[in-house]
Amino acid sequence: MYRKYQMARILEVASLIHKEPRRWTRPRLAAHFEVNPATIQRDIDLLREMGIEIVPRGKQGYEMVSDLFLPALNLNFEEALALVTAARFYQAAEGEQAIAVLNSAIHKITSNLPKRTNDTLNQIAPQIEVPHQQITQIDDAHPHKEQLYKAIRERRQVNMVYDSFSSGTRERHRLSPYAVLFRKHAWYVIGHTERSDQILTFRINRIHTLFISHLSYTIPEDFSVQKHMEKSWDFRLGPETPVVIEFASRIAPLIREVQWHSTQKIHDTNRGLRFEATVAGWQEVGWWVLGWGEEAEVIEPRELREWVAETAEKMVAVYRKS
Repeated sequence: MYRKYQMARILEVASLIHKEPRRWTRPRLAAHFEVNPATIQRDIDLLREMGIEIVPRGKQGYEMVSDLFLPALNLNFEEALALVTAARFYQAAEGEQAIAVLNSAIHKITSNLPKRTNDTLNQIAPQIEVPHQQITQIDDAHPHKEQLYKAIRERRQVNMVYDSFSSGTRERHRLSPYAVLFRKHAWYVIGHTERSDQILTFRINRIHTLFISHLSYTIPEDFSVQKHMEKSWDFRLGPETPVVIEFASRIAPLIREVQWHSTQKIHDTNRGLRFEATVAGWQEVGWWVLGWGEEAEVIEPRELREWVAETAEKMVAVYRKS
């Protein structure tokens, strides 16, 4: 506990000196943190050992010569609002470990704005509600996301044992991780696996064990998460398949006003509307269709139509039992 407090104090000492050069003397810092001046001197010595050059300016206080902090940003209102909203959205996808860092980032964004801009932001920002997509405790408890970040930074392959939901077995993979992303309340890693010689997506909380190897890899220059996932419905990928769904007129406005997929085309019909798209794997579309009940009918492909019909029959059977 003391070690954590010490590190937090050292970082704040550096931040104060950087933010207000020639203001903070050793006695003033000692009084601020309620410690003795010798403790502050040890903190400054540690910062110097880390390569942060801090020099005394007599009675004026310390000054930081090293430029290891980002300069102040001249944000306008729209930029500040976008950053605060994005940070709040990301908070909902992160675990407890990162929330304090994000709160600090939001505070720094807002505290450096002009007063009038900050007042307006404080009035508007609380009225913007971001999607509540918090991760589960299972996701929060696993350390593998940080290991994957490290592997991607260092371009080193990982060996992992993965609990596959689809096969119901525990699989071994040598993975070259390309990216980490958050979708549908959970974190995923995308990468090339030697097991199947494909780029696959794995849910991080299903990774049983993970070790970073010494084997290096390269990410293809033409790879991008957006391009790779653009034809998926949510996050699963499969063969590209044209789908056609007809919706009743009662819910047609709800379908028309949302961009459900990048390839979608919508046509008015006598019944309501006709929805067309080309998706990489149709099963997730099936769950979406079931959510609209009798107001939606799959026309193509036949496999999807049959799957929806069979699933609906099984649902009816469950409720008839009771």
